[in-house]
Amino acid sequence: MKRIILLFLIFGAITGKAQEKEHFSLFTDRDVYVSGETLLLKVFAPSDEISGVVNVDLINAKGKIIYGISKQIFDHQADGYLDLPDSLSSGCYLLCASTKINPALTVKELYVCNRFTGLPESGLLLRAAETNDLNEKFAAALQIEGLDKTYKTRGTVHATLKLPPELLSQTTGKLFVSISENVPGYSSRTFIKKVNIPQNPLIEKDGIVLEGNIKDERARTPFEKGTVLLSIPDTVQKLNYFIPGKDGRFNFQLDNYYGKIPLVIQGFDPEEKLLVKLALNLRDSMTSVVPAFETWTIAPEFKKYIRNSIDAITFRKIFDKQEFTIDKAPKNKADAYSFYGKPTEIIDPRLFIDLPDFTEISRELLPGVKFRANNRIPTMQIFNPSTRSYFERQPLLLLDGIPFRDLNIIKGMGSKEIDKIEIVRSERYYGDLMFPGVVAIHTTNPDINRLNESNEVIKLNINGLQPGLTLNVPDKQPLNEPDLRKVLFWKPSLEPEQTMRIDFETSDIHGDFKLIIHGKSNDGSIYYKEQTFVVN
Repeated sequence: MKRIILLFLIFGAITGKAQEKEHFSLFTDRDVYVSGETLLLKVFAPSDEISGVVNVDLINAKGKIIYGISKQIFDHQADGYLDLPDSLSSGCYLLCASTKINPALTVKELYVCNRFTGLPESGLLLRAAETNDLNEKFAAALQIEGLDKTYKTRGTVHATLKLPPELLSQTTGKLFVSISENVPGYSSRTFIKKVNIPQNPLIEKDGIVLEGNIKDERARTPFEKGTVLLSIPDTVQKLNYFIPGKDGRFNFQLDNYYGKIPLVIQGFDPEEKLLVKLALNLRDSMTSVVPAFETWTIAPEFKKYIRNSIDAITFRKIFDKQEFTIDKAPKNKADAYSFYGKPTEIIDPRLFIDLPDFTEISRELLPGVKFRANNRIPTMQIFNPSTRSYFERQPLLLLDGIPFRDLNIIKGMGSKEIDKIEIVRSERYYGDLMFPGVVAIHTTNPDINRLNESNEVIKLNINGLQPGLTLNVPDKQPLNEPDLRKVLFWKPSLEPEQTMRIDFETSDIHGDFKLIIHGKSNDGSIYYKEQTFVVN
């Protein structure tokens, strides 16, 4: 009977582990940083993850998001970086990898030391008290050849990685290989946290998703009859719109937008009877992932490492050494025309005499455009040739691609401020929207801040998808210029082969360095192999 129970327990443990759901695996080039440094990261996504974007957030011990990036997932992998602000105070931080639709978050503990204040005088640190560290498989069959135990500074290193056929056949996707300084006396923890996700979450497939709500400002209730517009300034003008339901919620998916994105979101009542208020859902805390913390006594070797690291980052700032190059973001194919189609007329006011304001421009250069500015509420109408009359309603007005309704914004604009004006003299339909003509003004100095602040307008710069990064390999540099690289080799996406050559040069930093390889097996597990060496 005891044997049967034992077999049952063993079987249960094996099947339970086999059925354990895959999670994100998160790696960084190091475990300890000084403020002002760049953190490099690598993510392996679960095989069944359908989201195309992974969000990586740096959060403090209270759960507040300090900084975050969004990376597109390719072949269930992603790699990126975080520039750690100089203003970060010394302490424990958490790096969190997640998607909008995955209830499991992978969290990695890091320590960041402020380079101006240093370590706390108490000699004590707070560390995450999590014990459910993620397990990885040690790949004994993966061989590292040609890597000596000791090297001199600025020495050339040639090593070979050998992946046996049986391990190569089990590997899915690319390998992750890094060589960086080993932190003495400190090893971070990585663990999983569960969170609640909303019902019917939106999938970020090819870009980030913005969500929010529109309300009747006076009644403070969801406004289902409203229209929400999203605009991104560009030379070829585009417009996204959303018509909310009874809950007043709206969302926009920004596909394939990289880097900083200036955008404007506007809400309005099409019947122009009510004032509305917009609110955008922005993550500003992740308190659900904050673990308990415990006190840790700073080891002497850790103190020495931090002192040397502060000196190194200070020298690098002085000599302005660019360790990394930001890759150019891929560009979308430009549309031939703006969303409203081919304009009826294009006018360049600078080809004519200088006109002081828009009243004079409309009178002299824009026949069929009736602009009246002799009261507090200026008006504009466009002549419709098909009906031989003016449209009763105001046309769609665009300023550098941004819709606006307050004509006081352009009332004082003269010829020198306007690059061109595009006019559409007929009704235009754009999905569910109808415009009684279009007047699109392109200025010589685009600025979204021309739009007035109000509850109906949200203006902000957001981070789109993060472009890639390349580690710079230094050429032979003069001996009087310090080489203080902590990361000697960084290949987050190395094509797996039976034999792979690794070439790099050591820097002027003395200490222990570690070469580590991570790969993903067909069963979703992560394997690794590592080897340390000394530079002196």
